[in-house]
Amino acid sequence: MTVEDLPQKRVADFLPLTPTNSRRFVEAFSSSIAAQAMRFQLPQDLIQDVVQETLIRALRGLEGFRGDSKLSTWVYRIAYRESLRAKERLQRHQGKVKHLDATLEPESYSPESHAISGQEDEVLRVRRFMQQLPDNQRLALGYHYLDELGVAEIADLMNSTTNTVKSWLKRGRETLRELLGPAPA
Repeated sequence: MTVEDLPQKRVADFLPLTPTNSRRFVEAFSSSIAAQAMRFQLPQDLIQDVVQETLIRALRGLEGFRGDSKLSTWVYRIAYRESLRAKERLQRHQGKVKHLDATLEPESYSPESHAISGQEDEVLRVRRFMQQLPDNQRLALGYHYLDELGVAEIADLMNSTTNTVKSWLKRGRETLRELLGPAPA
């Protein structure tokens, strides 16, 4: 589910906060929050923590939501902050937790170590290369192309300027183009 699938969702759709309305809120936003957390390259258990903490914070603040942005953008902003916190905690404890070592680093890819067959799924190939991008470029590309957010929304979400987001998108596309090589004829 992309954020564009959610614009019709308004705070009033989930108020008053009853168990039924809370469940509807969780169902409406859980998958998009999880997809966002995955872009931070977190282990699955931390992704689940991010989803849970984001939903708790959003539900607690729902009645006070002012409507300065779309509801979905507000929820994404909470998820973004929670994902950053989780990534920082993971990096802080990275040396202390040895059993997580296998999940901390995405599979590295280099043409020398992996031959790309013509049969390989293009989506998996792009995802593998996206993991090599700097965080800001990877996140901006994901928000723009997967979640269909506009540049201004991404800038608001990532606490940046529209020109910076445009730069991240441009550099990310250029790097992906270089990594993917020439388009098949």
